[in-house]
Amino acid sequence: MPGKRFLRIPVFMADQLDELQRQIERGSRVINLSGVTSAAAKASVLARLRSATGRVFAVVTNSNSDMESWLGDLSYFCGADVKVISLPSFEADPYSGTSPHAETQERRALALWQMREQNTGFIVLPARSLIQRTVTPKAIAGMGCVLRRDADFPPETLIETLFAGGYVREEPLFGPGQFSVRGGIIDVWSPDADAPARIEFFGDTVDSIRNFDADTQLSIGQIKEVAIAPMREAAVTPQDLIDWAFFARERFSDDKYFRNLKDRTDFAAEGETFSGREFLMPLVKPLDGTVFDHLPDCILVIDEPSLIELTLSEIYDHVNLNYVATHESGDIGLEPSELFLNADELRSRLERHARIELRALGRTAAVIDEEFAVGEADASKPLFLFPSVEKAVEIELISRTTRRFHGDIPAFVGQLTLANGKGSTNKATEIVVLTPGMAERVREILYEYNSPLPPDAIRVGRISGGYELPAFGTVTYTESDIFGEIAGDAASAAVTKSSASRKSRLGAFISDFRDLKAGDYVVHIDHGIGRFESLQTISSQGSEREFMLLIYGDNTKLFVPVERMDLVSRYSSGEATSPTLDRLGGIGWQKTKAKAKRAMRDMADELLKLYAERKLVRGHAFPPDAPWQHEFEDAFPYDLTVDQASAIADVKGDMESEMPMDRLIIGDVGYGKTEVAMRAAFKAVMDGKQAAVLTPTTVLAYQHFETFKKRFAAFPIKVELLSRFRSGKDQKAVAELAGKGEVDVVIGTHRLLSNDVQLPKLGLVIVDEEQRFGVGHKEKLKQLKKKVDVLTLSATPIPRTLNMSLLGMRDMSVIETPPRDRLAINTQVVQFSEGVIRSAIELELARNGQVFFIHNRVESIEAVAALIKKIVPSARVAIGHGQMNEKEMEDAMLDFIDYKYDILVATTIIENGIDIPRANTIIINRADNYGLSQLYQLRGRVGRSNRRAYAYLLIPSELELTPIARRRLAAIREFSDLGAGFRLAALDLELRGAGNILGGQQSGHLDALGFDLYTKMLERTIAEIRGDDIADETNVSINLGVDVSIPKDYIYETSQRLRTYKRISSAESEDEIGRIHLEIEDRYGRIPRSVENLFAYARLRKLSEQMAIVSVDRTADGVAIKLGGTAKIAPERLLLFIDENEGSSFSPSGILRVTVKNADPIETARKTLESVRG
Repeated sequence: MPGKRFLRIPVFMADQLDELQRQIERGSRVINLSGVTSAAAKASVLARLRSATGRVFAVVTNSNSDMESWLGDLSYFCGADVKVISLPSFEADPYSGTSPHAETQERRALALWQMREQNTGFIVLPARSLIQRTVTPKAIAGMGCVLRRDADFPPETLIETLFAGGYVREEPLFGPGQFSVRGGIIDVWSPDADAPARIEFFGDTVDSIRNFDADTQLSIGQIKEVAIAPMREAAVTPQDLIDWAFFARERFSDDKYFRNLKDRTDFAAEGETFSGREFLMPLVKPLDGTVFDHLPDCILVIDEPSLIELTLSEIYDHVNLNYVATHESGDIGLEPSELFLNADELRSRLERHARIELRALGRTAAVIDEEFAVGEADASKPLFLFPSVEKAVEIELISRTTRRFHGDIPAFVGQLTLANGKGSTNKATEIVVLTPGMAERVREILYEYNSPLPPDAIRVGRISGGYELPAFGTVTYTESDIFGEIAGDAASAAVTKSSASRKSRLGAFISDFRDLKAGDYVVHIDHGIGRFESLQTISSQGSEREFMLLIYGDNTKLFVPVERMDLVSRYSSGEATSPTLDRLGGIGWQKTKAKAKRAMRDMADELLKLYAERKLVRGHAFPPDAPWQHEFEDAFPYDLTVDQASAIADVKGDMESEMPMDRLIIGDVGYGKTEVAMRAAFKAVMDGKQAAVLTPTTVLAYQHFETFKKRFAAFPIKVELLSRFRSGKDQKAVAELAGKGEVDVVIGTHRLLSNDVQLPKLGLVIVDEEQRFGVGHKEKLKQLKKKVDVLTLSATPIPRTLNMSLLGMRDMSVIETPPRDRLAINTQVVQFSEGVIRSAIELELARNGQVFFIHNRVESIEAVAALIKKIVPSARVAIGHGQMNEKEMEDAMLDFIDYKYDILVATTIIENGIDIPRANTIIINRADNYGLSQLYQLRGRVGRSNRRAYAYLLIPSELELTPIARRRLAAIREFSDLGAGFRLAALDLELRGAGNILGGQQSGHLDALGFDLYTKMLERTIAEIRGDDIADETNVSINLGVDVSIPKDYIYETSQRLRTYKRISSAESEDEIGRIHLEIEDRYGRIPRSVENLFAYARLRKLSEQMAIVSVDRTADGVAIKLGGTAKIAPERLLLFIDENEGSSFSPSGILRVTVKNADPIETARKTLESVRG
């Protein structure tokens, strides 16, 4: 944020600040600042102090969540020119056998790397980070690197550094922490960079460095140097893991450790990583540093010393107890002293730094606390890290939190007027809002109430809460003080990419050979299902050509030229078993295709009947956006993601047309689907229409009601709830008001579809989690769809609706860009054990969170709940399952939402979109028994806030898993990155077969053809029946004896070569070919002649297909082009061409011969076709 954000502080306060500054400059060891209770007030005082002294401050907080709050406040008050770094602590228990969250590891590595830089103003860290051992500053500097243009840096060294620093190789890269290698070009995306860098080497010298766009893979601009930060704070190579396996066997040689040790050494001995390694690797790579080594000259700021001391003693107790319990149970773990500083070491390190102690209640209260602590015989031994008897400078500054108005605007304006009436000036009041749109709305409201503030008193930013410094007449209000809390789901979208790119709807599904390997099944459009063997180079027509070798039935071989890879697609279906290979030359494959085509035509007819009905109906066309719409949208506190913006544009386009909207929005849990829906509802209300929001459960209805109410708080819009949470009398009143058109937005369950609820001005229906409604309710919705606009929201749609949307039967918008501050859910597939369950629950409860435990057997759910109570006696456990009556179920859910329970042991009933931001751990028992989209929906219940979330999938021994269960679990672990819902739905479509889109049984055809080909054929069938203009399927034979291969020294890896061949041969238009050409040149360097030929060949083939040419062949002195009966040729242009080109001729059998004089035959053929084209 530009500039510093300090309150205008009068002289009295300046005295205290001057005194603080004087004491710091005088070198006072301990300064006690009391009376400041609000976190934002503390941050504003410290930011001013830092500006005055120029010193670096390290703020020690009680927990990671307090750290995040401080980070936001300090970033606001310091502005953009001062760096604020946060160093989170690992939340995972070092003796649980699980790894810390990947995002925490990244943030820690980046923080330690950035601490070397000069412009740091603040470092914020929780107490646990103070005692956690880490690497030395020298080690962290060696784990990253800085590359400069024209300097020497061997590419092999860079690749080793990236692997050791936790980077992952991806082709092509698409996110931070990834790199890709193509000969002498290395792409790498550092976690602190906005865009990835493309580094080109000439030998060992860095020849050029440029930033590029990860979406288009095209360069943006040259840069002189690039700094590559590490992704992990401790480098681990395969050799380190092998060494660890050797030393671990020595250290844990007792028989009781044998089984648990073997689970890890089996991986480590092969140089592979294993879960929980971060807490075991110090056995071979000791952690020689502490956080103090990275903070040589800074002032410590201890936020509530007595609280931090208590937290640290609890951590020490907890770690020691767990260490003992781990070894007694025969599991392995390092001693606490190898992972943490002990109390004496911590005390001596603290004494070397000057510190400011922030004590809200002052030191007197601390003295009394310490006397009590010494007197309690059974309490943990006090650490006395910050003894109050120590001589300290006392400074008092009083702050208060502001009053909260919960949307009561007259009361807020009254408070402002009262403050002014007491002789205070307007200048003392400031309002901090999240967006320019909300700033504009607040100015309007104050103007309407005749109580305006100066323009610069309303600022845009984010602080943790309002505060008042009464002695000096300064008050700062936040948006949530005035209007109530900002709704959680609205908070889930932030910008990630700048280029708005529209993706092909099938793009998330259709494979592009990126991961095709020998032995995988493929489908050739003319020959059926075969097995991919390898890429082979064969000498043909005097030049080397590359072919794809496919094996068919009876071990027959088919060589497919690489330039015709568009004829081959990957085979994927719902069957876990292997498909039968077709026989080359047999008629079986043609029969299979014909049968599927007939079934598709019947199905497509039905679909189109539905589609046509919708087309004929005339609905309400909404006008363009009203001015308030812009204000409402500008008040959204986050930048929209690319996909969100295009979904909103789609929805508005649909609403403004006369045809009733029927759009499906697929978006991962918490990707801001609700924001899209709220904008649509607002648009409807602005045109005098009513909007209805339909949800599958009462609890979800209640949550949407809260979200809409808060988001619409600043506008005169009436939002009501119609569900069993309201008494019968209230429901009747709401139904009456709605019937009179006095309710603008009504939210409810299927109760909304009852006959007594009439909405005379209904213009928009929003359906959430559509897959949860029964057939009867869906029929009612179907009738609605013919008349009003319907917007459906879903995270993983049932494959049937997905398939319909894909095929253009319904309109679909996909939101698959993750919000930047949403963290991926740390997904661990682990065997069932009490130790794992205990550490997972304790980790969550330690940060005041809640846990879902999913057990899908009602008969044994009580026993499981009893087991959890036994494992974690302090936890409050609730039970929820479908056999309870609805009232009991709702009470259990509401009590859980209200934090009356810590753990909810439930069946899958919780998957219905309920949003509980405090619940960030989910444990799923017997995860191998669930379908993929069910696992995904369940896992999506956590990770809805910006807190790290954990999902533990408990399984029996891996040996007992069925092949399909193993594939499902592997998929969910692999797709634990954000936005995988859509790809998972696609994979589920493969795993279970699509079924018939409208019922019946299509999956047999899907299995016979494979998903890619099935989908392409179905799209074509629908286009045919619709009467769209589509070209006949033509197959041109081109044999010009030109080298069209991609040299191995240009693209070395087979998978990348395959993918490039496939993309070029499947390109649909000249534009697409041009884009691929640009990208290939940018990614791999200057394009060799043979690859240019490949592009020219693709253009020639596309043109030949459009003109219905049969073949293009090389002759002794030129080219022979055979025209088909339907060839699109202009006869007069053909005659003119023969006249003008000596040596060319045209025979009655339809063959045009052209002489090639030392020129390129592909170019000659292309120019010839262009000349005679009809």
